[in-house]
Amino acid sequence: MAGRKARPVDAILAEGNKSNLTKAEIEARREAEEKLKPATDKIRCPTWLDKTGKRTWRAIVKELIEIDLMTNVDVYSLALACDAYSKYIEATKAIDEEGLTIGYTNAGGNTNIVANPNIAIAQKYGQQFKSYLSEFGLSPAARARLALHQLQEDDEDDEDLLD
Repeated sequence: MAGRKARPVDAILAEGNKSNLTKAEIEARREAEEKLKPATDKIRCPTWLDKTGKRTWRAIVKELIEIDLMTNVDVYSLALACDAYSKYIEATKAIDEEGLTIGYTNAGGNTNIVANPNIAIAQKYGQQFKSYLSEFGLSPAARARLALHQLQEDDEDDEDLLD
């Protein structure tokens, strides 16, 4: 049976340090993670993204670079997120044009009203996009966890000053 996945120390702290890491352990983990941090010299928008995907890429990557959350290896995850968003938009436009239901003619020649299949497609890609955003800390819940972590760090720094 495999153990839990290793998580970055900031993710552990963002959730309240339930692992009860000491300050020394936290600092050691941070140093080790920093040594392993990938480079940022090859962050380029993938050419295979469509127009919507590329526009989304440029908007998001700019923000991620500003807060030092983008590295060369993150290019692939962000590209998948932008592609999912583009497909979500495409499916949503199809729903707008066709409606929530469509007529479907079965093998017997009868026409039935069924849910537009683009609804399931939009849901699938919307969920994928949301999942990728959370990975980058770009959802409201992820930002709230990061903000809580920052407050806890500030409190710890204040306590250190009082010691």
